Amino acid sequence: MKPALTALALTVFAGAGAAQDAPPAPVPAATSDLSLRGLVSWDGKNVFRGIERSDRDGLIQTLVTLDYSAPGLSGLSIYANFFNADAVERTYTVGLRRDFSFGEIDVGHQRLTAATVRTIATHGVTQIDSNREVYAGVTLGNVALKPSTYVYYSTELQQFTVEVAGSKTFPGSNLGLTGCDIVVKAYAGLCDASTSVYAAKNAYGYTGASLDVTRQIGRGPELGAGVNWAHNRDGQALTKGSIFWGRVYAKFIF
Repeated sequence: MKPALTALALTVFAGAGAAQDAPPAPVPAATSDLSLRGLVSWDGKNVFRGIERSDRDGLIQTLVTLDYSAPGLSGLSIYANFFNADAVERTYTVGLRRDFSFGEIDVGHQRLTAATVRTIATHGVTQIDSNREVYAGVTLGNVALKPSTYVYYSTELQQFTVEVAGSKTFPGSNLGLTGCDIVVKAYAGLCDASTSVYAAKNAYGYTGASLDVTRQIGRGPELGAGVNWAHNRDGQALTKGSIFWGRVYAKFIF
């Protein structure tokens, strides 16, 4: 197993070298000792925690996840994520996830990098070139909508973020879309930042939702397309209000 793990880890980070709630979204725990998953998408807007972070429309996003089930520790897995948005925004994540009868608990650390530094005064949003966050979350797997709650803390921005989310999948055949699924997601969050060397004290709430149509291609990739909506209640004139955008994507399991 060690040679296979080393080879796959090298594949992930080599791809990262060649190549953005989020925050890494919780991903299902691996059903085998080792799994490698990928996602490639085109998003019409660059939206992070309810705020559009760029006035440029359209960006390619990729996500690679390596998940390893710890031997001898039932339900415990170690994972690493690499997220890339148009080769200018990247997130590196490592974490631990443990399954319980009620769902799962997830803790980890992530580093977010950006080529462009943005400030509230000029852009309506704070974004620095290197930001570190620690997080913890719980997902209730045996409850309708599979609700989750995550808490993030940025050590650089001195910012707390609390986000709750839920999702529901319906068979597409109910709407005449045989072989497809309809996936509905909704989330709401609150960001509260203290005064730091990067930004003045700021707090705002945000909400969002998405509706996707997905289709599994045999035992291969899952293809999807959908619409997204986000709204923030921040007081920044440049970024407050609602955003709508489209998205198409493909998920892979290797």
